[in-house]
Amino acid sequence: MKFIVGLGNPGEEYKDTKHNMGFAVVERLAKETGINIKKNMHFSLIGKGKIAGEDVVLVLPQAFMNLSGNAVGELFAHEMKDIKDLLVVCDDINLELGKIRLRTQGSSGGQKGLESIIRTLNRNDFARLRVGIATDVRKADLSNYVLSPFKRKDKRHVSHAILLAKDAIIYMIESGMEAAMTKFNKRKVGTS
Repeated sequence: MKFIVGLGNPGEEYKDTKHNMGFAVVERLAKETGINIKKNMHFSLIGKGKIAGEDVVLVLPQAFMNLSGNAVGELFAHEMKDIKDLLVVCDDINLELGKIRLRTQGSSGGQKGLESIIRTLNRNDFARLRVGIATDVRKADLSNYVLSPFKRKDKRHVSHAILLAKDAIIYMIESGMEAAMTKFNKRKVGTS
């Protein structure tokens, strides 16, 4: 069973912010696959279903980004049998908007949700899908930048990035992580 965890901040005021890219990707995946994310458990909203014949659990932690480890820690303690079943989807300020990057493990890269998960699990050997949010205008105050919505001119790229990330997850489930990394890493929207 695969656990796909989209990181973000709960609440309407954060819904369309750059930091909620992980939520947006998992919500799009849920919509396309008909998985209803509504069960409240393990500090998260959870939906169970199948993607490409594989049992999956889609997870939206309901703690704030820097407390994401609480939700993933609960999942790992009570539901997950193997760290290899975990994929965390999050925004990445170091990647250009329109690019995604799959990794099997690694550092947080300064992403507060990943930091929290690594700290809680005391390990970093879990897969992650980073979705780029860097635009041509980056503010010095990163917290204000990630907690602000995208500009209207960027909306088309945001939609394409969400679709690209969703496709990467489905491909990963169908064909494995290595194949998905080869096909999708650093691919910019609009390229094949």
